[in-house]
Amino acid sequence: MATLFEYAERFVGLRPRQTEERLRVAFALEDLPILDAALSEGHLHYSAVRELTRVVEPDTEEAWIEAVKGKTVNEIAGMVASHDPGDLPEDPERNEARRHRVVLEVSAETYATYREAQAKLRRDSDTSLTEEDGLLLMARGVLGGPGDAGRSSYQIRMTQCATCLATEQEGKGAAVPVEAVVAEMANCDAQRYEGTEAATQEIPPATRRFVVARQNSRCAVPGCAIAIYTDVHHVTFRADGGTHDPDGLVLLCSAHHRAVHRGKLRIEGTWSSGLHFRHADGSVYGNLAEADAHRAKVLADVHLTLCTMGFKDREARKLTDAVGPRAGVTMGFEEALRAALLAWRSTAPSATWSASP
Repeated sequence: MATLFEYAERFVGLRPRQTEERLRVAFALEDLPILDAALSEGHLHYSAVRELTRVVEPDTEEAWIEAVKGKTVNEIAGMVASHDPGDLPEDPERNEARRHRVVLEVSAETYATYREAQAKLRRDSDTSLTEEDGLLLMARGVLGGPGDAGRSSYQIRMTQCATCLATEQEGKGAAVPVEAVVAEMANCDAQRYEGTEAATQEIPPATRRFVVARQNSRCAVPGCAIAIYTDVHHVTFRADGGTHDPDGLVLLCSAHHRAVHRGKLRIEGTWSSGLHFRHADGSVYGNLAEADAHRAKVLADVHLTLCTMGFKDREARKLTDAVGPRAGVTMGFEEALRAALLAWRSTAPSATWSASP
């Protein structure tokens, strides 16, 4: 079989999305013994456990299991939808964290064509492309973007509060709250409009045209052939001092761009000296023999959480590197996050410490 998705479909009868979900739940349960026991002993149905693994962490297991007693799967999904991993059931809802469900009933022809499109995107990108990533790539491909390579491809309207930095994306007349990482992606390669002033572009048009032409419009990640609706990314994040020097800019498809900002993919080096692509666990990107998927996921989650707390990408990387050898081996997400915060606390001036690990 070319991929695990193909194997699962042929021999087990699972669709790619179902396989993806079962793998996600399986990895999550490795760090959740109480929830795992509730599933194996029949106290919770798999569908309920599937939803709970989206937010439950080792120190919140008991609270969530108690909170969902007697509730239907739909009620549990509603509770989970507006919470982030690590939240308690009684914590305030987070609109920007809400996941939206899309359910469609289509004809056989449409379904078959959709499957072919997803398969092509996986071939063009890499086998780890999720169905959600594929759907995003399809949508961006339909929206197109400007014909001029010098203009930002982000022709989606986003509004960001200058004070709290809360961000909303316009979706056919509706303002949809989005995560901070989505706004961070947009800021890489966006046009800004403030008040009555004319729109200004972050990256000079000539520079953007040069980067796009240098890569023949294709995503720079090895093995990725996607060349539609790509974004220019700063290898050194803007918040870490990254500039618009073409040597530090790289073209990425939306799926890999999102993976970078979520900490799942690391890009190091410069265009002239050579770019290096790695998983969160430090293994060479795409080398499945070296990659430890579980450890990489724990480290990526720690990185994303640190960035959400206000750490810059460079700081978050150093802290995840410090706990890297133990993450996913002797420590789950919660322990790894605590270790990262303690590592920072031991080196940071005490006056700057304001959060408890």
